[in-house]
Amino acid sequence: MERKNVVGIDLGTTNTVVALEVDRSVALLELPQLVSATQVAARPLLPSFLYAPPPGERVDAAWHCDGWVIGQHARDRGGQLVGRQVVSAKSWLSHAAVDRAAAILPWRFSDAEAEELPRISPVRASALILRHVQRCYDAEFAESGSSLAEQHVVLTVPASFDAVARELTVAAAREAGLEVVLLEEPQAAFYDLLSGGESRLAHALAGGEEARVLVVDVGGGTTDLSLIRARRGQNEELEVDRLAVGKHLLLGGDNMDLALAHICEQRLVAAPERLAPARFAQLIAACRRVKERLLVDDAADYEPITLLGSGAKLVAAALKTKLSKAEVRALVLDGFFPQVALGERARPIRGGMVAFGLPYERDVAITRHIAAFVEQHASGALRPTALLLNGGVFASRLVVERTQDVVASWCGGPVPVLEASSPHWAVARGAVAYGQALNGIGTRIGGGSARGFYLGLAPQSSGTDRGQAICVLPRGAVEEQTHRVDQRKFELTVGKPVRFELFTSDRSDAAGQLITVKPAELVRLAPLVATLPKIADKSLRVVLEARLSAVGTLDLSCVEAQPSDDAKRIALSFDLRAAASGSAEPDMRKSPVSPAARYGKRFEEATTAIVGVYGKSKQGAHPRQVKGLVRELERIFGKRHTWDLELNRALFDRLWLHHRRRRRGPDHERIFWQLAGFCLRPGTGHPQDAQRVSNLFGLLTGRLAHPQQPRSWQQFWIAWRRIAAGLDEAAQAVVRELLDPFFAPSERKLKIPKAFRNDSRAEMLELASWLERVPSTRRAELGGWVLERTWTERDPRLWTALGRIGARVPVYASVHQVVSASKVDRWLDHLLRERWQDIPTAARAAVSMCRVTGDRARDVSESTRLRVQRKLVKLGADEQLQRPVVELVAFSEDERRERYGEDLPMGLKLADDED
Repeated sequence: MERKNVVGIDLGTTNTVVALEVDRSVALLELPQLVSATQVAARPLLPSFLYAPPPGERVDAAWHCDGWVIGQHARDRGGQLVGRQVVSAKSWLSHAAVDRAAAILPWRFSDAEAEELPRISPVRASALILRHVQRCYDAEFAESGSSLAEQHVVLTVPASFDAVARELTVAAAREAGLEVVLLEEPQAAFYDLLSGGESRLAHALAGGEEARVLVVDVGGGTTDLSLIRARRGQNEELEVDRLAVGKHLLLGGDNMDLALAHICEQRLVAAPERLAPARFAQLIAACRRVKERLLVDDAADYEPITLLGSGAKLVAAALKTKLSKAEVRALVLDGFFPQVALGERARPIRGGMVAFGLPYERDVAITRHIAAFVEQHASGALRPTALLLNGGVFASRLVVERTQDVVASWCGGPVPVLEASSPHWAVARGAVAYGQALNGIGTRIGGGSARGFYLGLAPQSSGTDRGQAICVLPRGAVEEQTHRVDQRKFELTVGKPVRFELFTSDRSDAAGQLITVKPAELVRLAPLVATLPKIADKSLRVVLEARLSAVGTLDLSCVEAQPSDDAKRIALSFDLRAAASGSAEPDMRKSPVSPAARYGKRFEEATTAIVGVYGKSKQGAHPRQVKGLVRELERIFGKRHTWDLELNRALFDRLWLHHRRRRRGPDHERIFWQLAGFCLRPGTGHPQDAQRVSNLFGLLTGRLAHPQQPRSWQQFWIAWRRIAAGLDEAAQAVVRELLDPFFAPSERKLKIPKAFRNDSRAEMLELASWLERVPSTRRAELGGWVLERTWTERDPRLWTALGRIGARVPVYASVHQVVSASKVDRWLDHLLRERWQDIPTAARAAVSMCRVTGDRARDVSESTRLRVQRKLVKLGADEQLQRPVVELVAFSEDERRERYGEDLPMGLKLADDED
């Protein structure tokens, strides 16, 4: 069988580079691409930009990929047009607050543009770049019949990419038809160093038998930090181990371009006004080009920046300014690479950097992040003895010298910078060297997994406020080595989907070690899911097995505990859709102690109470027994707000067994919906919630058996509001179809369904405002209807609903689903004309609609926010309410509860909003 050649692909945020194994050496693949609308040229760098030409624009059709152009022309031409360029697709793969499988790029500017412009998902965008690479490779080797899909492809990712971002990267590669092995970029840079022989490590090893190399990789979108140890082992052979990896830092060249754009913006428009998002995107692209020219040694003193207008005013509406070499270098050196002390911590910036959707690091001082990493992992006896710098920014001699000086100040003496190949293609070259090492050629870096993986366990008692987690794969685990966790057994429900809560950490725990969940130590990932075939009556006793796959991703399986040759094995996979939607809430597995076992006779008593009301008895319960069911359950378990997630779901399951008997009487029906909504809220968070919500959804369009009862309708709509987060986009669209006739203007002539009454408009409106997965254009339409009613109605609940509809940060949906900022600006203009003293909900509605997010495409105008702030001051609002209007602040737990309108079940916490 012919040996596969190794191909290394650096799928970068700014550029993609491909390196090849040629007679055991490494060469770069020249990548043909459009460099103008009609001209094709081969370049070693493929800009990782996508551009969708507008209808009628002449572009060589042979270089379209599903309507998108990739490469230099995509970068240059796309930066001139509004909303037709995709940038930083790689960075979006790690953004958990958006649906990364949805067509959300280019990041939105307005609802109208969102409808007209082409869209693509981050995963799909990455796949198209890889498909372009595949096409270039296959064309280059067409005569030999060699295909990229047949080679040993090594694809690099940031070391700080979590398991979900890695899985999405693998998914993008597979969509492009490639099976790949993943390699962390700092390791790739070190492999490139090793491929040049020990001479490149001579400086590092000159002082002894061991070198500790601090690898700093600053790319376009991320900064990666790693500590790698090289030492001489037996027979003087070189041994290399990775000792530590830094946290995920969404910080790199993009942030420098953004900072320069802010400087230029202040010269182009008068404060407090700002450039429109589309024009600001053009400004960022221009600053990117200027930065690269002004950081080189022989740079000019100034570089001009011109923003063209549009349409007939293309030239007349142009805006012009310039950047000097001195100010660009000052910003990069003093802003991103300042002199800092060892261990100096990142400083949260009050305002936050206004960006486009991505949750960039709020402290842009890269050296400050390096200082914190060195103090944690490489201080004292482990201090770095050498530096390896990688990434385009280190093409600047000034940046290299500044970084070297800062690290040297911590280490008490000079720290040599190791000689490496060009920072533009070291990662791709190193990927080839790694592939060769896998084939036994050259030194291989050891150290295993950079982080350990932990599986969450539900609290074992209702008084426990912190859950526990069990280590399933320890830090340092090597590829293909299986770790079996059999100290504890797990009961799995079969025949239904189940989900597990997963964490990662740089703690050093053995597989099977039980720890307390502490947010400061554990990072929550997407849940793991599996649909279990009915291979047993009710449940299956299993143990867990985990390994780091050869691809570089986590493999976790449930294995039948009974040892046998045919032991059943069920593989778990990441719930990438749940992670992508921003609903990264804990998905608690079945508790080791069920509510029935935990509460004993009390749970039996509760079951008897439910059966007494909804059971088969023909005699039926006394009316007082029906009306008092909720009070009876509170007598047994305590007040409802103290019921934990497991108890709530267990009570729902008991209630659901008798759901057909909810029609026995008006009180039966009302109490059913009251309990069902409360016990299933917020519709997510438990392994079987998807099935529970699906079951209940089947009752939505059924007519109430007692439709003349307003209180029953009230509880019906409240129940659906409580579980709205558990409804997918299609289900929420069905709910909106039912509700719209009650709120649409008469000229729309929407007919109210016969099965529904108009008795509970307040609850219906509240439910409609909670449907965050409905397309933003339809949510904006509802907001317009509500706004129209405020002209004639003084109901403060109208503004509460409008505040939810226009919220800048959704409670549970992906952030791409918010209503456009321009639309909300107009709503706020109307609200600012009202007397807030007469509308108790006005202040909080305004804050919700103009809260700072750091995303220029979502934030309302600066002038509107200043007007809201002045109104809040005049009203005497407290400082905590005013702060989100003027600076970027995370939601407090009190705010979360207030946004939900009630306490959440114990053990359930929504994903943190972006910092």
